[in-house]
Amino acid sequence: KVGRIGTLSHRVVLAPLTRNRALEPSLAPSPLSAQYYRQRASPGGLLITEATNISPESLAYPSTPGIWSPEQVEGWKKVTSAVHDKKGFLVCQLWHTGRVAHPDYVNHACNNDTKEKYQPCVSASDVPIASRDGKPGKTITYQGIKPHAAPRPLDSKVDIPRLCQDYKWAAQMAKDAGFDGVELHAAHGYLIDQFLNDGTNRRTDEYGGSVENRCRLL
Repeated sequence: KVGRIGTLSHRVVLAPLTRNRALEPSLAPSPLSAQYYRQRASPGGLLITEATNISPESLAYPSTPGIWSPEQVEGWKKVTSAVHDKKGFLVCQLWHTGRVAHPDYVNHACNNDTKEKYQPCVSASDVPIASRDGKPGKTITYQGIKPHAAPRPLDSKVDIPRLCQDYKWAAQMAKDAGFDGVELHAAHGYLIDQFLNDGTNRRTDEYGGSVENRCRLL
């Protein structure tokens, strides 16, 4: 049994699989996305979507979908309908990449009207991604491979309340799109994991230090 979704007909669940197939520049899922999830749906079976950005601030890989705009919601409606037509269930994985995002993503067209609000490459602390020998890690952008940048720590009074609202908005958009639930991506070194991990969280406020504090955002 899975919460309000109810009892599944079997235990085979589709895990989130990043696909980089969203339409540009809207970052809405394409018609092929509906076909992709339809092919994997089954009566009473559960699918979890590819990681889905909650805002332009989260964008860290080309052509990964979002769930904050009306155009994106309309695209996801086709996907949820395709899964529901086969009597399956679909959950949207909500994603914020944090420091994994390169600052260059601020210039993506999806962020044209919100550049002051959303500036990618944020984290719990200003700890950049680096290799084991201490050299800056590298990431992919629309302009090619570039070194990771030092992230901007999120302000506890301004940024974190806004971030929580972004998650709330994305969850509401997922509901409007017809999803059966949402899952918060809190692993693999992305934003929430950056708060949980004491190697990337060096804060001294209520979001850092103790395990309880580091878990507060989640």
